[in-house]
Amino acid sequence: MRFIKLGLISAVILFIVIYLFSLIIPSTVRVSRAVNIAAPKDSLVAQLADLRQWKQWNEMANNRESDNQQFAESSITTGELTITKTAQAGDTLLTDWQQKNARVLNSGFTWYGNDGQLVLQWYFDIKLRWYPWEKFGSIVFDKQLGPPMEKSLGNLKKLLEENP
Repeated sequence: MRFIKLGLISAVILFIVIYLFSLIIPSTVRVSRAVNIAAPKDSLVAQLADLRQWKQWNEMANNRESDNQQFAESSITTGELTITKTAQAGDTLLTDWQQKNARVLNSGFTWYGNDGQLVLQWYFDIKLRWYPWEKFGSIVFDKQLGPPMEKSLGNLKKLLEENP
């Protein structure tokens, strides 16, 4: 009985310590990538605002293995992902990304600069719950989302600079 009591107390104390460490991790995580593009602002806005254009450059939205992809002006639907354009104000485009049976991720594109020299930033804002395993799991979000975001932005840069 002593060993069971010791094991139970140790498990509770370990959980409390892990929980306290998880409080150090912020409850909102932003994964962001940026690229310089030498193209007119109108061309960039046209590629971003019309979600039908995304299949030309966005690696995360264009699932080539899915047969039932639907690209509309303000939404993209694949078998496992739905992307919806929520707002476009000034130099910012906001979208919501929802995987099947998962929570919604807020994403946005912001562009700065003048025609011929633009900086495009793409970001995902991920809101975390208080669960310690979710907060510790958020450490790998940058490694999961970063590479396809970089490749997509590179594709967009190449597309816009070749066809201004």
